[in-house]
Amino acid sequence: MKGRWIYAAAASLLGNLTSFFHPAIAIVFFLLAFFLLKRNILSSKNAAILIMIYLALIMRSEFASEHNRTSLSGNESEFEITMKESAKIDGDLLTVFIDLAEKKEKLTARYKIKSETEKKALTDHLGTGMTCRVNGTLQTPSTSTNPNSFSYQEYLNHNSIFWILEIEQLHLSDCSYRKSSLVLTILKIREMGINYLLDHFPEQTAPLAIALVFGERDFIDQTTIASYQKIGIIHLLAISGLHVGMLAGMFFLAGIRAGITREKMTSILLLVLPLYAILTGAAPSVLRAVFMMLVVLLAKKLKAPIQLADVISIVFIGYLFISPYIIYNAGFQLSFAVALSLILSAPIILKRFSESYAAILAVSFVCQMAAIPILLWHFYEVSIISIIANLIFVPLYSSIILPVVLILFIFDLLTGGKADLLLNVFEKLISFLNWIAELLSAIPNSAIVLGRPSLIMLIVYLLLIPAFFAGWERSKNKKVLIKSGVLPILAILIQHFSNVFNPAGEITFIDVGQGDSILIKLPYGKGNYLIDAGGTLMFDTEDWRMRSDPYETGKDTVVPFLKSKGISKIDKFFLTHGDMDHIGGASAVIREMRVKSVVISQGAEISEDEKDLIVHAKLKKANIAFTKAGDNWSIGDSAFQVLSPFGNRMGDVYTGKNDGSIVLFAKVGGLNWLFTGDLEETGESQLIKSYPNFKIDVLKIAHHGSKTSTTDSFLAAVNPRIAVISAGRNNRYGHPHNDVMGRLKKFNVHVLRTDKQGAVTYVFKGNSGTFSVQLP
Repeated sequence: MKGRWIYAAAASLLGNLTSFFHPAIAIVFFLLAFFLLKRNILSSKNAAILIMIYLALIMRSEFASEHNRTSLSGNESEFEITMKESAKIDGDLLTVFIDLAEKKEKLTARYKIKSETEKKALTDHLGTGMTCRVNGTLQTPSTSTNPNSFSYQEYLNHNSIFWILEIEQLHLSDCSYRKSSLVLTILKIREMGINYLLDHFPEQTAPLAIALVFGERDFIDQTTIASYQKIGIIHLLAISGLHVGMLAGMFFLAGIRAGITREKMTSILLLVLPLYAILTGAAPSVLRAVFMMLVVLLAKKLKAPIQLADVISIVFIGYLFISPYIIYNAGFQLSFAVALSLILSAPIILKRFSESYAAILAVSFVCQMAAIPILLWHFYEVSIISIIANLIFVPLYSSIILPVVLILFIFDLLTGGKADLLLNVFEKLISFLNWIAELLSAIPNSAIVLGRPSLIMLIVYLLLIPAFFAGWERSKNKKVLIKSGVLPILAILIQHFSNVFNPAGEITFIDVGQGDSILIKLPYGKGNYLIDAGGTLMFDTEDWRMRSDPYETGKDTVVPFLKSKGISKIDKFFLTHGDMDHIGGASAVIREMRVKSVVISQGAEISEDEKDLIVHAKLKKANIAFTKAGDNWSIGDSAFQVLSPFGNRMGDVYTGKNDGSIVLFAKVGGLNWLFTGDLEETGESQLIKSYPNFKIDVLKIAHHGSKTSTTDSFLAAVNPRIAVISAGRNNRYGHPHNDVMGRLKKFNVHVLRTDKQGAVTYVFKGNSGTFSVQLP
């Protein structure tokens, strides 16, 4: 199989996918095997090995699936837990991965810290490997409640974790170190190293050093993380093959200088590298790089020459066999896809570039092309300035930042903290680079938002991108290269135009918890409307309780949902009224989307939050429109009319924000819709008085099902068949109120609820469509 292990890797991947996704993938495998046999690429013996590997991965994946389950009932309340890592303390929340020794089960634990004094004590004394007796309750992890959204439950399940332990009390007097092992010792060294860097390195250098030395990115400011991610250089903040190679090289040369023979140093590296993988957190990119180096060193020791393509293929097969669920990990996917593309392109494509910057540009381009389908699947967009950003940052990180961080860390340790002057100079460089990253990330339209690709689109990418590399490899002149270069652009254009010219439209009531956010997406790209953007109610709290990156509805739910649908432009953004559970997420939408028009109610006094949004929207070149009853427009078969507020035409004075809500009627997808904001009884009465013969099919229940809305007289007047309630799970207001649910039942209205069923979606073509919910 020498030089042919890449086919074995493909067989192992297809075996894994056959087990986890669909048996029909077996057809793809047998077509591949038949093709390789017919073209004499593989002998009959090698093809038999291929089939054995394929079947072995199916059986291994089936075995993993069968045994990936909990042994806990969920009713347990007393636990003996062991900290598997350093506890993360963010504000008043402590989170940590733990082991239950008596059950041999992994959990994630959460603890709400009670006081600032307790926080300091836990920060100073709670360590990796500590065993504690605690009381608590087991909670099921949350699943995705919106289409394409991240499922924390699936993420944990793929790591064999099925419960979140909500700890009631965590007393250090109930904690002690009871067991010791080599792995635990290494993890303690890691913890001490991280704490040393936090204590001795400057504000911006310390988090970067922790990321580059110990593979822990949690300490880096979220603004910096977002900037690096947006311009496509986030990989520089993770330990990769470059880091492993550089460290191994430095360690090897140090040993040679100390008089140790090459053979002995090779043997020492074979022992040290796995320990280094544990020390750095054992992320997929680290494990890939470490085990590739181990295979190379072992082959060298055995004097058995091996190709790099075979090395990465063997490591891939072994990794997938040991941990089948790793296939779901984005880091694993990106690490192997990018590394393989570089290995395959290096002998022919990359050798053509003699100039260093041209080579870096080519490497960056190869990496970007290989990563496109993975980035789109997980993050819905690709950066169009990443190649330029990599051209700036990669040489700096590889030749300056990484070596200097390692040298400063070692120097500071050896001199007892005497590197302050050098660290202060280095801090200025890091601050400057972070500033450059933020500047580049602020460039408008620096990313192409295409949404999550469909299965067909994934196949298109997986066919056209390798075809592009093959064409580039064979190209003898610029014309051939340009022709092959059209292929990845063609794939992107196919997905873009499939979004733009999609004949289907949709209306989705996004699950934003206790709030409202509704997307109206018209067919053929004729319009994207957003009604509100949810929002988290903020309460005054002590500084020590503040989280570094608190959940924010717009940033964390609405914007990712829109991007997953391939939406980067909002034609009309309706802010029905000024309550924070409707407009709290609007700032993120205006920041991340191209909003053409922000539509505000003319019927109520503008709040300070709305004034701030207006300023923000104007800075982003959005039009500000004030709307009132009578405003209407049509697009294709869809018609819209604003029914309320009535402005000053009828002398109405709204005593509160709620009755000043924008009420929008829409005739879309063959149904009549009424979107009511937080309209209350007075507003409803005015509405049915002004429109006495008004009938609808779908009613967005006002004010999340508050008992002050949705009266008998209103339901009798509009006579809906379906009602949608947007409310938060177990919300403090008791929405929807039992009285409202009783009224809806009395009028035989079918009710859909985001707190019970997640996002509610109506997909339509022409005048017919289908409702669906995210949760069964």
